[in-house]
Amino acid sequence: MEKDEADGRQDAKAYRHADPVIDEALTWFVTLLDAPVDPDTRAAYQAWRNRDPRHAAAFDRLSSLGSMPELQQASTLAHHPQTSPPPLAIRSAARSRGWFGGWRASLAAAALLLAIGVHLQPTLALRLTADHRTDAGERREIALPDRSRLILDTDSAVALDFAEGRRHVRLLRGQAYFDVVGDPAHPFRVTAGFSEVEVTGTAFTVRSDGGQDAVFLERGRVSVSRREPPGQTLSLVPGDRVTATADGLSAPARPDPAVALAWKDGRYVFRDQPFATVVDTLRRYHGAPIVLIGDRLAGARVSGNYRLDDPVAAIRSLADVVGAHVTELPAGLILLR
Repeated sequence: MEKDEADGRQDAKAYRHADPVIDEALTWFVTLLDAPVDPDTRAAYQAWRNRDPRHAAAFDRLSSLGSMPELQQASTLAHHPQTSPPPLAIRSAARSRGWFGGWRASLAAAALLLAIGVHLQPTLALRLTADHRTDAGERREIALPDRSRLILDTDSAVALDFAEGRRHVRLLRGQAYFDVVGDPAHPFRVTAGFSEVEVTGTAFTVRSDGGQDAVFLERGRVSVSRREPPGQTLSLVPGDRVTATADGLSAPARPDPAVALAWKDGRYVFRDQPFATVVDTLRRYHGAPIVLIGDRLAGARVSGNYRLDDPVAAIRSLADVVGAHVTELPAGLILLR
């Protein structure tokens, strides 16, 4: 087996989908991108395809994304085994760059993301519920009815309730900064996935990413409580950050405020963070999938200070640091391996 083919299959194994049928379809999709395909492999593919209608449907869903020539080639090889392989000059040039096998796996992983529609559009429920929301790469300042100020980060959404003296904001997704006008008679409350924050006048951030909430206090005082089950409460002093998960509230940490609040000024500042963590953050600002293939790069530690209005430039710069190859595809997809 040629080295580029082995690398491609190794990268394919690094990507796993929770649905085993889709995962098997992805494996075959990558395998059939290698040309020529030997008769035994071709027969094994056909047997797998015929064994269950779901197999054929999953594979066809991948290969039918075919506005890109590379995906059309995959589909052609699958359904017409005698078709000639890609021109030798193309394969040779790709091999000389040392990424052809992994590129095929990366392309398949990106195609899978497109096929299942992961994180590409806000859900209908969010569109119907949110009073304010931002798209990827957008940041917006909002004046609240009580004269408090809200800065909504990228890909974020809030719902407001200021009726009959209430001051309540639900953070439905993403991150927000609150600069709250003091009013002891009417506490200001922010609820997120796992937490509720209560204040009378202060400035703080709340971020909710599905797995946890993080609250950072810039000035004043706040109390942070668990939503479910209620009861556990922590009082924060300026500079404290606490996280809330399904398991409870963390002990307060003391991050650098310049790092914690950099996003307000359109910067992303990070120090000695895993590359995968940094990529996760930059995804929120890009608006199209950024796919990190395999585990080789995920744990590399990086530091930096980048503008959030140009996440692609940040990705390219960080890729140079960790030795990643960047492939940019139509519709803004970025593949890293």
